[in-house]
Amino acid sequence: RRAGEPPLAPGHFLWGNGKQFTEHAVKFLHKAHKKCGDVFTIRFLNQYWTMVLDIHSYERFAKEKNFDFDAIQEQVNQNVFGYQLADARKMIGEAGQKVNGKHLFTSLENFAKNLTEAFKDTASESDSKLLENMRAELPADSWCEDNLRNLASKTFFSPVFYTIFGRGMPGTEGNFHPQVFHKNFDQFHKYFNFLWFGMPMKMFPQAAQAAGILAQQPSSADMLKREGCSDYIKFATEFMLKHNQSERDIISHNLVFLHVNYNTFRAVYWCMYKLMEDESVMAAVRKEVEEVVEAKRTGTDTSEYEAEFTTEDINKLPVVDSFLKEIIRWTSGVFMVRKCVEDTVFTTDSGETYNIRKGDKVAIYPPVFHHDPEIFESPETFKYDRFVDAEFFKNGKKIKHPLIGFGSLCPGQKLSMLQIKWFIINIVNSFKLELVEGEKTAPNTGMYGHEILPPTNDVQCRFQPREGACSLRYINNYGSNGSKGLGGISSGNML
Repeated sequence: RRAGEPPLAPGHFLWGNGKQFTEHAVKFLHKAHKKCGDVFTIRFLNQYWTMVLDIHSYERFAKEKNFDFDAIQEQVNQNVFGYQLADARKMIGEAGQKVNGKHLFTSLENFAKNLTEAFKDTASESDSKLLENMRAELPADSWCEDNLRNLASKTFFSPVFYTIFGRGMPGTEGNFHPQVFHKNFDQFHKYFNFLWFGMPMKMFPQAAQAAGILAQQPSSADMLKREGCSDYIKFATEFMLKHNQSERDIISHNLVFLHVNYNTFRAVYWCMYKLMEDESVMAAVRKEVEEVVEAKRTGTDTSEYEAEFTTEDINKLPVVDSFLKEIIRWTSGVFMVRKCVEDTVFTTDSGETYNIRKGDKVAIYPPVFHHDPEIFESPETFKYDRFVDAEFFKNGKKIKHPLIGFGSLCPGQKLSMLQIKWFIINIVNSFKLELVEGEKTAPNTGMYGHEILPPTNDVQCRFQPREGACSLRYINNYGSNGSKGLGGISSGNML
């Protein structure tokens, strides 16, 4: 090491710290943190990554001009999705506006409509089950059984898919269907980190096969004509066409945007699991939802019951908010990575200075903070109300950003949080959910580095529509006084 550089964490003389990281990244980094201090360097083969593990230095890391995200994004685009984006900074900056401001409200409105349709389709499965039992002269039973991944895909991934890409003419979709895309994206995503590090796609035949199916999308001209196609996709497509990018490039960029939303789906999976796993969690969330629905309900009988929610109403549920934040804390595996583009002297919040070498990666790894017992008491225990009116401290100093579930540059974090909250409100209001007896799973800690950890195994669950459930409707009130204060949706900043 050169003078003033961070210490190098001990590792294998050939492949560095890769094995330690993949076995359990958080345990490895906690151990290295105790040995090396707040800032140290780890090695993956010939790549050097300097880890900044002082949570109070998060903003300094995010604002350091020599720590560049563009190079990381280019690496992901090229290695994982096989394309390069022309004038990337301008495109991403302007496209990011299409998921905020008035576009956020429009996207949430479209998502709410698509969610209602998905719930109707799911409820119809229960009706069909009941009818089949009656025809077979079996006891009346409208409970349906499915694996949780499928149920979450039908009820959440489908409406997200249609909110992004809109809908085409019936019978013309082919493989461009949410369930086909979810199944194949699930397969493709298993190899994401290998591809990101530069391993060729041909080494992973299953990933290559899935990528071939994911490339079966409408042409850019047809995409722009789809009913309900998002403002983001429209803008990105038109921008790329103006810059003479190919149809393949546009398809690849669509998959990048879908990848972001796939991580939101993973968070929803864990929300549903935790609601079913612990009756006290379900009871607390349902109590808060039922109270606000009752207060807003209009109509004189169950067939007319309706409750309207604005964006502000969705964010005024402290138990739902805390429950979602605890899900993110408990399952987040996100890496915040930058490339150091010039030799840089980095100063931590405590005043310590380190020389960071040009060309090295610099990273913050939020799961290390999320599982720090000094910040979060009993961090391995899931506490749904952990974030209700809570403050968190490290070394006696209040932490400004205790939850870092999103990258500091992620433009869609507000929309993602709102979509998940609206989903939680609706699923608790509209369905009874329970795990099949004996079913258990846990986050797969061997997959740290993924934005949201996948489960070690899927689980079987049962669902049934709730009788007399109130109809919920989202109201787009963009421009009202309340909507202008939409700043603090998340205490975190998923990418």
